[in-house]
Amino acid sequence: MKLFATLFVFLFLQGCATLDTRTQSVESSVIPSIWNASGRIGVISQGQSQSLGFDIEFNHRAFDLTLIGALGLGQVSVKSTAQGLFINKVKTNLNLQQWMNQELGWHFPLEKLPNIVFQYQLSGNPDWTVEVSKFMKYENSYLAKVIKLKHQSQSIKIKLLLQEFSS
Repeated sequence: MKLFATLFVFLFLQGCATLDTRTQSVESSVIPSIWNASGRIGVISQGQSQSLGFDIEFNHRAFDLTLIGALGLGQVSVKSTAQGLFINKVKTNLNLQQWMNQELGWHFPLEKLPNIVFQYQLSGNPDWTVEVSKFMKYENSYLAKVIKLKHQSQSIKIKLLLQEFSS
């Protein structure tokens, strides 16, 4: 019985040692030039909710985003380069925010995603508030894993869940 009690206490303490007890995260000081991530995005806009999968690759300031509809039905490719914005490989005259509003009914500052993921902030954009509620360890730093964005004057709430990351 004494052995069982000792083993129980040891396992309990071992479990406590693996808990993440950080109350404040350590932000990454360097944003990689090239990185990619995938995950889920949930949006509530104008009383309507939407859930999409996404894959995104950043290469310096350019990005390639694939949005995947519920149950894998429907997919759209959005690519931003120095030559402009391409939707399913066709150049559009719209900017990203205009296209997102027109096609999705909502938008968010996608070009600022690196700052949000690596530094947990959206500086220089007073229209949005950002809250990071969970983090994931990557190399020697922590990245944002669950990100909530809320527009200050429009009815847009977005929750991003990063499931995979690589650089």
